[in-house]
Amino acid sequence: MAFADDAYETGTSELSPVSTGAVRSLSRPEAWGYLVWGATAAIIAVPEIWALSGSPRWPTISMTAAHLEALWSPTKAVIVALISASVVQLMTYQGSRLGGRALRLPLGRFTRVQAAQAEESREIPFAAWYLPLATVVTAAASTVTALLSTDKFVLGYVLYGTMAVALVIIPDTVAYWSAREVSFPTLFRTLEYLDARYHPALLVVCSGLAVLAIHIVAYPWP
Repeated sequence: MAFADDAYETGTSELSPVSTGAVRSLSRPEAWGYLVWGATAAIIAVPEIWALSGSPRWPTISMTAAHLEALWSPTKAVIVALISASVVQLMTYQGSRLGGRALRLPLGRFTRVQAAQAEESREIPFAAWYLPLATVVTAAASTVTALLSTDKFVLGYVLYGTMAVALVIIPDTVAYWSAREVSFPTLFRTLEYLDARYHPALLVVCSGLAVLAIHIVAYPWP
């Protein structure tokens, strides 16, 4: 598969324009984005679909959220607020938008202006190993939890919690403080890539998030 120039090589955070005569070549960050977030979507969607006709091997995210709400009642309100904010972000996202004390790096993460001025934005050391390592850690943590605990909700907390830490919290924190990124773009940056290729995709994603919000609020219906 041929890749276009990497964002760090071109030195710009702008998306390449989509040609009306030919399909734009797939850049390496774009390919990583589809791989990472596509796999994440599958991990979330498969048990949700599986639960319609059977018992999935790991708890659905809606089931885990419902269990967490039983422990802490504001859970659903927080989740719906996050989903709503995500939809607004999707509809208004601009990859090159600047903030007052922060700016957005090529792969979509924010960094402090001071950090960006101190050194040119680039990938973290051993960036190529970050994703495989994160995958191994997530799989190992989930497997050990499944072997040691019979409570499937504990497995859900470990699985989804580890994914959130590995895919969002660590990359965003490192980018903000050091202006360095991992090898894959943020979810919103990936969806911007997808929107540039196929505009209705954004509508599909927003609709899916709306359905997920309703499903979580009304769990176990529908």
